[in-house]
Amino acid sequence: MRIASLQLLLGTVLLSVLVAYPAAGIEAVRGKNYVLTREHGPWMVMVTSFRNVPKDRRTEGMTAEEAALELVYELRKMGIPAYTYAQDAVVQKIETVDRLGREDERIFAAQRDMISVLAGNWKSIDDKEAQKALAAIKKYHPKFLKDEKSGAIYRVTPGRKGPLAGAFMTLNPLLSPEEVVKHKPDPDILRFNADAIYPLIACRKKFTVQVATFAGTTAMQSAAAEFDRHLRDPNAYTLNRAGEDASQLVKALREAGVEAYVHHDRYQSIVTIGSFDSPDDPLAEQILRKYGPAYREDPQNPGQVRLLPYTHMVKTGDQPTDIPLVWAFDLQPKVIPVPRYR
Repeated sequence: MRIASLQLLLGTVLLSVLVAYPAAGIEAVRGKNYVLTREHGPWMVMVTSFRNVPKDRRTEGMTAEEAALELVYELRKMGIPAYTYAQDAVVQKIETVDRLGREDERIFAAQRDMISVLAGNWKSIDDKEAQKALAAIKKYHPKFLKDEKSGAIYRVTPGRKGPLAGAFMTLNPLLSPEEVVKHKPDPDILRFNADAIYPLIACRKKFTVQVATFAGTTAMQSAAAEFDRHLRDPNAYTLNRAGEDASQLVKALREAGVEAYVHHDRYQSIVTIGSFDSPDDPLAEQILRKYGPAYREDPQNPGQVRLLPYTHMVKTGDQPTDIPLVWAFDLQPKVIPVPRYR
């Protein structure tokens, strides 16, 4: 049986990777299948894909799986954590991002007899070791490919100097984009939350309950830009104002003895209550019940009972003319993971 192609659809790993990974720390057992899981990555190098030749052309040599395992072994011997990934028989799209942050989409036909090799575990595409690894891997020639008995053949592409020259950075295909976001360091998010008094990103526990959401219609802006927009449209509810409202609510809750946090991102500001190591913590359930909606008399329609959100009110004075501050909570509070950006 021969390998139909060592396709350069996907990227590779490194040759001078000893700097990034101490060889002694990476297990390397020839023939062992190190299968890709959701715990790996999120950023990785797509090394290459192997595929068996059609049955009528098979003679001798390694199977696609054997070749993948051998490449994983070679990479691990160099200190590179490499894994195998068996793809489904469908046409798939892999989203990639280059070093300039430009999104790209590569399409390939995944077949049942195709197996890919991915390597590395990096938190960011900009990780220096990841980029060094990628550059070195592109130049690497697997030892087993030099043996004609392996039965391996690969596509020679103009401008590419080796079988792994098509390597590129990608995300762990087992993770969704939403799951990857929490792993990605984001300087803008850190900047948005830098001045927060009780920032959620400083919470040491894993979960919290989102109780209030403040969504603006524009992105975070400088004070000057925000002032200019307010002059043009005094009623515009921007993210800056949403952030201020969320921060004021957290301050009011803290003054009432409630463990509250605020979090700002590019689209909204949220307020959360409590912190837990498990989403099933009994205290989380108590918070969901206490700050969730309930059937109450509608203030706008006396005598009518409706499902209304929980509200938090703070007096601004003792005079009848002093209008209190009132915040309406979400109709569906929910347990969420604490975001991590570092």
